[in-house]
Amino acid sequence: MMRRWLLRLTLGPILLLMAHLLTFRVVPVPLTPLMLIRLFEGQGLDHQWVPLDEMSPHLARSVIGSEDNHFCEHDGVDWSAVQEVLKEVADGDRPRGASTISMQTAKNLYLWPSRSVIRKGLEFGLVHLLEATWPKDRIIEVYLNIVELGPGIYGAEAAAQHYWGVTAASLSPDRAAALAAILPSPLTRDPRKSSMRKAVKRIQRRVRELGPLLDCVPGAAPVPAAAAEVGAASLPEPGGVEDAPLDEADGMPVPIPLEASDEEAATPETPPRSKRKKRRRRRREAR
Repeated sequence: MMRRWLLRLTLGPILLLMAHLLTFRVVPVPLTPLMLIRLFEGQGLDHQWVPLDEMSPHLARSVIGSEDNHFCEHDGVDWSAVQEVLKEVADGDRPRGASTISMQTAKNLYLWPSRSVIRKGLEFGLVHLLEATWPKDRIIEVYLNIVELGPGIYGAEAAAQHYWGVTAASLSPDRAAALAAILPSPLTRDPRKSSMRKAVKRIQRRVRELGPLLDCVPGAAPVPAAAAEVGAASLPEPGGVEDAPLDEADGMPVPIPLEASDEEAATPETPPRSKRKKRRRRRREAR
């Protein structure tokens, strides 16, 4: 009798989980535990589902370049990243995260936000079921639709409309990289801020370097290095103006031009104003 109850207690949750995974392999995910938690905290809920093929292809590629370079290759756990973390711990350094996009998707679908060992252990087990049930393109599609991208903002469509008033399909390479750049801290970062400048450049450079490691997501026209540098150069340097005006061409902040000093405005043909004043004064004295 006891053995039968233990079997039910073990198999019941597993069967429910498998039914859930099989259902949402094809059905849009309407809510997640994190959405409900944030809603209870008073952050609101802005969530609009769109298929992966109706998102800018730059977004999935930017997120992989920022969060999980080996997403298309690993089985849910990036063991090379885990080994690096273990080495950092052994060296006494502060370990960085080794969470993959698949692990973050499993966490967002079923778990709660915390850094506990219990939650991490559950996440580690869930990710293998997720990878065994869903193809890679479905995992990234769900992730981009349920990931937190601001207070009460979930998914690419809601974020694109909130920050720039555009659809997820029309996100430019700069905007896609800027959204990917806020993922480590979406409640405190704003993709429109000038402080995102270096992160945008880094992510775009990484995307260009990954090449075939991006084969599991929709392709996109490559962004030439020179074009990426020009786009990023339009942003103010970090530590400059935080709320710079938006450039209509790419939606990213552009530096507010400062008024040039007299010395900077001078040309060889036109001496600085201070020198012109001295010359006029000398001519008056000579008279």
